[in-house]
Amino acid sequence: MRPVLARPHGRLRRLDPALVAASLALVLYWAALYVYVPILPLYARALGASLSLVGLIVASYGFSQLLLRVPIGLAADRLGRRRPFALAGLATAALSNLVLALAPTAGWLLVGRGLAGVSAATWVVLSVLFAGYFPASATTRAMGTASFLSGLAQLVATTAGGKLAAVGGWTTPFLVGVALGGLGTLVLALTPERPPASAPTTPSWRALLRAGGQPALLLLATIAALGQYSFWAASYAFVPVYAAGLGLGPAEVGLLTTAMLLAYTLAALALVPLARHVSDRQIVSGGLVLAALSPLLTPLVSDFGLLLVVQAVGGLGRGLAFPSLMGACLRVVGPHERATAMGVYQAVYAAGMTLGPATAGVIAESLGVSGALWVSGGLTLVGLLLTGPAFRATDPV
Repeated sequence: MRPVLARPHGRLRRLDPALVAASLALVLYWAALYVYVPILPLYARALGASLSLVGLIVASYGFSQLLLRVPIGLAADRLGRRRPFALAGLATAALSNLVLALAPTAGWLLVGRGLAGVSAATWVVLSVLFAGYFPASATTRAMGTASFLSGLAQLVATTAGGKLAAVGGWTTPFLVGVALGGLGTLVLALTPERPPASAPTTPSWRALLRAGGQPALLLLATIAALGQYSFWAASYAFVPVYAAGLGLGPAEVGLLTTAMLLAYTLAALALVPLARHVSDRQIVSGGLVLAALSPLLTPLVSDFGLLLVVQAVGGLGRGLAFPSLMGACLRVVGPHERATAMGVYQAVYAAGMTLGPATAGVIAESLGVSGALWVSGGLTLVGLLLTGPAFRATDPV
């Protein structure tokens, strides 16, 4: 008997083959992008990179996304299909790993990591493509599922990356990333795309201005950008620096990242049933409070066990807030403007990803590492203040 993909009243059946395949492709996509992240700075230093060049290599990932997410979303809506862009993103993830593995000098890591940012920029369409396998009324559930899967992939990949390098050498995680990206490309190529329910439109820059000019979308994106600033400036930059200052070694610092990602993944999983009973505004507000507490409390903690708990609290908050913000973003536009709107949303928050690590160092030089962490937490609280007007302006199309 032919499998039914969705119930008429909007509830998903247990097994949807297309959704399962799309989920697998999503996991492979994020695993390919994150399998080498724990060892990338060490690999760059081994190739002779200065600390400033290491910073540029890290920043290039967000910079590519800042430039490309809006054009990619606009092009996807104009074409009326998302899968070709998602396939290109998975293939580019494999290519970026190959460039990183074969880099003869540290300068080539800028190219490889920049290509990884190009791949990550296609998340704007992959996330919308994935949401298309859910009922239109279940965008928050779709984004919660996507965030759980991406968090799970990142958690497993980053945990395995260091061990792969220890066993097989620096290039092993990158070669594994090539395989993951290639396999993900194949899986998605065999997965049918679920077309939107309404008739297609022809997006243009005017449509971009219309979608991007919606107050609700801009407010939601600004909240996300402030959260991403804190996430990248704290979790991926100065929490490790602070931990090293306490005398913790690389293994313990890695466990801090694991604790954060594990909590993020579990929160995104819990969001799926939670979204049925609690409003998006309440979930986002609670998540932002937890996300702010983590960098605010970190400088006050010197015990490793407590530091693990504090990082987990931050991951829990981000796992609640970020998917809910994405789900709310998708509801403020029509089905065929979703990729354009998501492009605007993700481009704005990519600014936070880029500016966070780029400016936190300057703040740390002036105010110390603790000051940089406190500023990060404070900016998250500014985002909390914006949730009221953001969700008052959110009206489903």
